[in-house]
Amino acid sequence: MVSEGTVKLVHAPLFGLITLIGIVTLAMSASLVSHYNSHGYPTMSYRDRIRIILAGAIWSLFVSVFLVAGVAVKPDNILFGIFAHLIGLAIAFILLLIGVASLTALTDKIHCSGIENFSRCKVVKGLVGVTWTQTLLLFIALIFVFALGVKARSGGGMRRSTLVNA
Repeated sequence: MVSEGTVKLVHAPLFGLITLIGIVTLAMSASLVSHYNSHGYPTMSYRDRIRIILAGAIWSLFVSVFLVAGVAVKPDNILFGIFAHLIGLAIAFILLLIGVASLTALTDKIHCSGIENFSRCKVVKGLVGVTWTQTLLLFIALIFVFALGVKARSGGGMRRSTLVNA
């Protein structure tokens, strides 16, 4: 059994970082969507990619706040268990990975100081960096929760176990 103190020791800082980076990602992507909706996108490719990142940022922020609050208040409730963590984190990870990988491929060869410069180029490049950081943190959280799920197999199983009962 993993102690409740150990789970809280790892869970709170990790999900706190995910929440903090999620707020930054959400602010940057929402700012870009708002700006480009008013002034036009450089190409329509940017529109789709930035909006996917915005959706992923909203989802990951919702999931991380929900799970941090839930585990802090009632860590033994199945609503905040391993399976809920895996599903919420996996959806956030996939959305952000799709968005940031495609935006990285689109902006990889573009230099913000050259001729191909466009409005808010540096903010788009910053969004790529921040979103990769959030995606990496979500991956680490997925590994942490999956390891607890594997450990919980001997008990109630992954679907019925909480983080404390792993």
